[in-house]
Order: sequence, then C-alpha cells, then structure tokens
Amino acid sequence: MNHRERFFKALELKEPDYVPITDLALDPPIVESILQRKVGKTVLTMAGGSDSWESSIDYRLSMVEACKRLDFDAVPALSDYSLTTKTYQPKYIDGKRYIDHWGRIMQTSEESKSTYFVGGTVNSLEDLEEYQPPDAFHPDIVDMARQIIKKIKDDDIVSMAQCHSGWHMAFQVRGGIDKISVDFYRNPKLAKALFDKIAKACQKFAECMIEAGVEVLFVTDDYADTKGPMINPRLFREYELPNLQEIVNIGKRHGIPVLKHSDGNLYPILDDIVNTGVKCIHPIEPGAMDLGDVKERYGRMVCLAGNVDCRFVLPFGSESDVRKDVRRCIDSAAKDGGFILASSNSLHANVKVENIYAMVDEARKYGKYPLRGVKTTF
Repeated sequence: MNHRERFFKALELKEPDYVPITDLALDPPIVESILQRKVGKTVLTMAGGSDSWESSIDYRLSMVEACKRLDFDAVPALSDYSLTTKTYQPKYIDGKRYIDHWGRIMQTSEESKSTYFVGGTVNSLEDLEEYQPPDAFHPDIVDMARQIIKKIKDDDIVSMAQCHSGWHMAFQVRGGIDKISVDFYRNPKLAKALFDKIAKACQKFAECMIEAGVEVLFVTDDYADTKGPMINPRLFREYELPNLQEIVNIGKRHGIPVLKHSDGNLYPILDDIVNTGVKCIHPIEPGAMDLGDVKERYGRMVCLAGNVDCRFVLPFGSESDVRKDVRRCIDSAAKDGGFILASSNSLHANVKVENIYAMVDEARKYGKYPLRGVKTTF
C-alpha cells in the first residue's frame, strides 16, 4: 500500500499492510534537525515580522518534507494557528508578549521557536462587540492555504489540517479557563456570545482548508487534564459539543474525515465525542486513560491514534525504552486494524530526534500486518 491507502484503511477500522504513522505537530527544532537546515524566522503561531507570511508557508512545507523523511503516512500541512494575511503584524505588549490575530496574548520562546498562551483580550460584552477573529476567507489566507496544498497534492502523503471547534480559542481569548468558567454561571450571555463568534470563525477555517484541498481535518481543542474534563460535562454538552458536531458535519458534507485530539482523561465525555461521528480519537494520554481499555470499548466505532509517551519516553528515554513503548501501543490497540501510531501529544522541541527514528523503525518492524504476538482486545 502507499501512504494514503494505509492511512485511510486504518480510518475505515481495517487492517492495512502496516500500522500507519503520523503526528499532530513537529516543533521547529525537530524539523530543523531532521532537515539539517533552518526553516524560517518566525514562531509557530505567527509572532510576526515582515516575512511572516512567507515564513509560514516555508515552515509548513518544511514540516511536510521532514515527515516524508521520517516515512510518516500523514502530515499536518495546514493550521488555523498559522494561516494569516500578508499585512499581519502582531501587537506587541513588550519584548516577548504580543496579541495575535485571534486576540490571544502570547509569550514567545526563542529557545523552542514557539509561543504559549498567557492571556486574552475579551473582558466584557463591550470588548466582544469590538472583537473580530481572523477572516478565513481573506484572499491572503486562501492564497496561503492553496499554495501549500498545491505544492504537496501529488505527494504520497495524506494532508491534514489542524483546526479548532470553539472551546480552545474561546477560553484563551477570554483570558483563561478560570474566567470563562465563572462566566458560565455569572455571565452566561458573554460566554454564549463568545463561543458563538469563535465557533463560526473556526468553522470558516475548516471550510477554507477543505476547499484548499486537505484530505483530513484534525480538531485539536483540549478538553481535559489527567483528572478529567476541564469543563463540566453538562456545560460541555451545552456550549462546546454542538461546535464539534458542526465541524464533523462540515467534514461529512465534503467527504472529509474528522479526527479529534484532546489530552487528558476524556472518559466522562468520550461517548459524546465518539457519537459526533469523528473517525479517530487522539492520543488517549498515557497515565490518564488506558489505550487497551479504550480499544476494547470503542474499537468497533472509532479509530485510535497514539500514544507513544512524549512526556518522558521520547524526550528522556533510551532507544530500548522507545521501542518497548511502541510495542505497548501496538499490542494495546492495533489488533484487527483501526489504529494509527503517533506520540502522546506532539513531537515537541524537547524530544530526542534519534528517538523519533527509533519509534518509526520499530513501528515498521513490529507493526506489520498480520501482527504477531498481539493479544486480542475485543
């Protein structure tokens, strides 16, 4: 099978020739190490600069190249984080903090060439009336998405698009989970209006990236930590679940499968997520959920992706540790197909590149169908 056939066969809950391999993202230091060259001057979520538009294109294409060298079957070619306009300029608060095009306050990290959320800009209904999320169908954004996909559309690799459904962007634009959690009870009008505005923008990005030619949507809002959902399940079903359902519906209308990422313990809301019609759940976080248990409960309904430990094993483990963890994943979830090997979140800057190569090598050796020595899970 080629890479596309292998990946989509797993999404169909069938056995391909090998367990497919992908990942949610590769941080710039990982890409640069694999390619042995610099890949741009800006950070992942568009910290800015006069060349940020061109640098974003270069980075996404470089990530594709790195994934191909790693023999991955799919790559996150587009992201609603990094699609932007040619005139975009961040609003700097100080030397390291800026307001991005979604209205989030971000902190830059030069060491990892990345950014992380530290605050938001919507503090009232008045702020929300003024707030405008990025326009997914701005000509520059459409052009960027099309340029990236055009470059790779004939390559033997599945093009995925990272997108959001609402929750992640909403709580960050609001300034934190603590603030939006209070809003649910004390200011539900603000919470509902913010969710609606953010969700509509996210849906447009999903449409835009599908129209550009991506083959898979990967919804990446995090719903949980290791103890359980970060939002009350009742509120999740009221505020966020309809937004996830709409992304799935958009995918169905275009014949595009939708994958769902969330860290943490999803057990209290996993039925809700699976019942939206998502094709795959990622990553079944180690220590928070049990991959074999989820396979036994849901393996006939949804593909699973994960969950080589990127918290300890990939950054700090030996080659032997990595190979052992890959075998754990395959033993737990690959029986009868419907499994894609990936890290337990992403290939972040602290991961050892030699361990990524070991992960792929072991997956190709141990993950060849028919599998040998793998216990039946259901």
